[in-house]
Amino acid sequence: MPIAIAHRGDPLHERENTMAAFRAAVRAGADMVELDLQRCRDGEIVVLHDPTLQRLWGIERSVAELDAAALRAIGEPGRGIPALREVLEEIALPLMIDFTSSDVVEGALGVVRDARAMERALFVTGNVPALRILRALAPEARVGLTWTQAEPPSARLLEELDAEYWNPAFFLVTPDWVEEMHGRGRRVSTWTVDEPQDMGRMVAAGVDAIVSNRIVELRRLVSAAP
Repeated sequence: MPIAIAHRGDPLHERENTMAAFRAAVRAGADMVELDLQRCRDGEIVVLHDPTLQRLWGIERSVAELDAAALRAIGEPGRGIPALREVLEEIALPLMIDFTSSDVVEGALGVVRDARAMERALFVTGNVPALRILRALAPEARVGLTWTQAEPPSARLLEELDAEYWNPAFFLVTPDWVEEMHGRGRRVSTWTVDEPQDMGRMVAAGVDAIVSNRIVELRRLVSAAP
């Protein structure tokens, strides 16, 4: 039975990547919570997918040009932009920590280590150079390689990164690829799976983890799977 991962918390009922969304995902029975990282001007690692505030907040500023205090002032308590350390302090579930830029790696590792949360943190990205930096700084880190290419990664790359998970977009997943990855000693997580028929297809393909915006539906389907 695959584990159910809440994409940015529960974004259907709360604003994504906020403490309210993460709390809602916990209440919904998520096995793991996925979140995204950005680095603000003073080096604080905050939880936000986009490098700018435009889409979620209607503010034409980049995260990198604002400090943590300015970001904390946006939104109401619990529904604003949290620091990674805040999430680690409250959310006890395992975390899939997604990032796209290498500038968050060192700071994120420091925060996760300070929280003694390395065992429950899975760092995922398709940025291979960033994963190489992470691996050099933290040989013990759990790593997932996000994938969007038509062919799966080479065994050599997976071995170099010591990737625990191969993390392809769901439309790339086939039972044969899942079997191949399992044969290489890798687990398979997939994203972002929101339609029930796609969830069922991923379960049938044998994936180990499914990331979804619809955590309530995913939890129900996974629990009912034979």
